[in-house]
Amino acid sequence: HMVISTLHTNDAPQTLGRLVNMGVAPFNIASAVNLIIAQRLARRLCVHCRKPLNLPEAVLRRAGFPAKDIPDLKIFGPGGCDQCTGGYKGRVGIYQVMPVTPAIGQIIMNGGNANDIAEQAQKEGVFDLRQSGLKKVREGITSLEEVERVTNE
Repeated sequence: HMVISTLHTNDAPQTLGRLVNMGVAPFNIASAVNLIIAQRLARRLCVHCRKPLNLPEAVLRRAGFPAKDIPDLKIFGPGGCDQCTGGYKGRVGIYQVMPVTPAIGQIIMNGGNANDIAEQAQKEGVFDLRQSGLKKVREGITSLEEVERVTNE
């Protein structure tokens, strides 16, 4: 049987802790949960009027961009035209997709917390919500300001 459910948490790793708090035994979580997806909706930049931004390196580093990426980074901000609302038109999803791997299952079984799970997920290549949002900024889909707003960091 496949069960799809929603829980209100800040990110995917916190979902596992929420299940424990709700009374689900850790061994049941580790053996039954396959995948957790956290999502946020961000406003999409209007393709007709988005404008390139020139932000200081310190701002980009603080936002989470690696130093090696900054020289080639082209990011955009909202403009404003008759085809959009304040430089944005539509929405785009920002996702954190975290499989519950054997290593994450072991952390759950050992009573680990959301930070332990997030650290392991990061080692396994799982992007957190901020990293996923920054990818959309790099692609010119949304603005850095919007990613900061929806990821609350």
